[in-house]
Amino acid sequence: MGMFDRFVSGSRRGGGEQARRSPVELQLIERLQNAIAEHPENTPRLRLRLHFGGRVQGVGFRWTNQGLARERGLSGWVMNQSDGSVDMEIQGTPQQIVMHLDRLHAYYLGFNNNIWLEDEREISSVPDERTFEVRFETGLDL
Repeated sequence: MGMFDRFVSGSRRGGGEQARRSPVELQLIERLQNAIAEHPENTPRLRLRLHFGGRVQGVGFRWTNQGLARERGLSGWVMNQSDGSVDMEIQGTPQQIVMHLDRLHAYYLGFNNNIWLEDEREISSVPDERTFEVRFETGLDL
């Protein structure tokens, strides 16, 4: 199984269960894999704005993202929204971002909790950003 196939199929845990991936996420992973194939030695960094739904509040989603992103050298932020969703901006190489999504799904699959990427778009990079942080919406303390 190739690298792309592994990410598209989701991470496996005991019992043969798979993390479900939204169509939006599958298309994003395909686009990132194409970028990796075009520049295998020096893939440029990019920044994505991601919007997650599903059960993403009250389960440590922001803090998990922060820890996983910092381990991979990614920068950006993650923040709960008042409607129960979560927004994230994440910046790094396509390889780093694909691995981040893969590890995120693997972690939450262990709790039988699927996350759902509802929207994504590439935005301008932030050149001097060096860390990944949890942000808080005013008046929202979930």
